[in-house]
Amino acid sequence: MNTIFKSMLFCLITAILIPSSASAELKLGIVNLDQLFKEIPIYTESQEKIKKQFDPRARNLKTLEEEWGNLNEQYLKNETVMSDKEKKVLVEKIQKIETKFRTGQEKIQTDLQRLQQEELSKIRAIVESAITEYAEKNNFDLIIRADGTTLYAKKYINITQEIISRLQ
Repeated sequence: MNTIFKSMLFCLITAILIPSSASAELKLGIVNLDQLFKEIPIYTESQEKIKKQFDPRARNLKTLEEEWGNLNEQYLKNETVMSDKEKKVLVEKIQKIETKFRTGQEKIQTDLQRLQQEELSKIRAIVESAITEYAEKNNFDLIIRADGTTLYAKKYINITQEIISRLQ
């Protein structure tokens, strides 16, 4: 409700500030990008592609985590009956697996974030192009996000230079 209010307020202010040479009526559109991304096939396909690509690595990490947990349990369970040498060997093995797990976890997170950003950039470009094409084809003056961010505006909508001139 709050974002709709902000959007409507933004539209009202924009309509008031448009120069008198502009059209008397302003054709506005609002796009809810969160909903749009949830419902477009290219986004869903992208997420599935990423999931398939990272599933084997995630399973491998899960296996390492389980092995690490089992060795920790084994150590705690048998600590009192193990020799110092056996303890040392087991601790080294636990540390080695822990290091391998942590390194793998960091690498997978880094790679996942990078790939998600790449995919999202591609999808954003497609969405922005579709919005611009739709706006121009349907003669919209202004299209904003549901949160008030401008997605498309005809050139005469931007009055920045006029305001700068008045303030100089």
